[in-house]
Amino acid sequence: MTHHRSTVSKLILFLIVGFPVFAKDIMLVCPYAGPLTDEYRNDEWNLKLKDTALLKGVFFQWVSPDRWQWNAFIYRSSDINYSTLWGGHFVFDRYLSAGNRGKWVIGGGMEYLRIDMDAGSNIKPLADFQLLNKLFIPYARFGYRFQFNPTPLKIGVMPWLGAEYQGVKGDLSMVMDPPGPAPAMPIAVEIDEDDLLAMAGLNLNVNLFHMLDVEAKYYGAFNARVQYSSASAMVNLFLTRWCGLSYRFKYMELDNGYNLYHIFGIALIL
Repeated sequence: MTHHRSTVSKLILFLIVGFPVFAKDIMLVCPYAGPLTDEYRNDEWNLKLKDTALLKGVFFQWVSPDRWQWNAFIYRSSDINYSTLWGGHFVFDRYLSAGNRGKWVIGGGMEYLRIDMDAGSNIKPLADFQLLNKLFIPYARFGYRFQFNPTPLKIGVMPWLGAEYQGVKGDLSMVMDPPGPAPAMPIAVEIDEDDLLAMAGLNLNVNLFHMLDVEAKYYGAFNARVQYSSASAMVNLFLTRWCGLSYRFKYMELDNGYNLYHIFGIALIL
């Protein structure tokens, strides 16, 4: 019996001190890869394209638990819906009045997406179809992160409110080539749209033994005319003090479709 108690005590001690304790500043780097699904819709031209391709990206994060955190994610996918896709985000949060029960959070960020499409004559009856679409979403937010620490868990829940500007810029060109003797008609359109939207979201974070970190986020952006949803999740399983396995999911509604990815990577603590 004494031997078994000693073994269990050593295991608990290993779980507590053998993995990152996350009390000091943390710098995290995660290279990722996995499938991205992209849907593009254009009701005016009766278009609906949906495709899946490999997404590659790198995630960076620096956390100072009682002061601030920032994170950035840069990603790319090629040959999806006849397009090359670049995207990324940057988020900064400042913590105020941090304590054992929670802290105020004020911050903001930027989401960016660039779609460069050259479909040629693959979308009948259109020919020479080219689209450059750039989406900018800067936003600001504030909320309160409630902290619960029932051993061995650490649980954070943060409801928040904010506002965002959504700007869509780009160019669309094609040739309408109807069947029969009707002549082909070239078309060129400049894309320049913007919207101001309110935001409401909820973040949940659960940490077990400093080795399993689970995060889920949801927010809606809306005004009197439109409404968009975004949901994301992350799971980190640390195998050593400095290295672990990571999974990340995101679904993001856009004005002309949506993006959805499941990506897998290695989490490295610097």
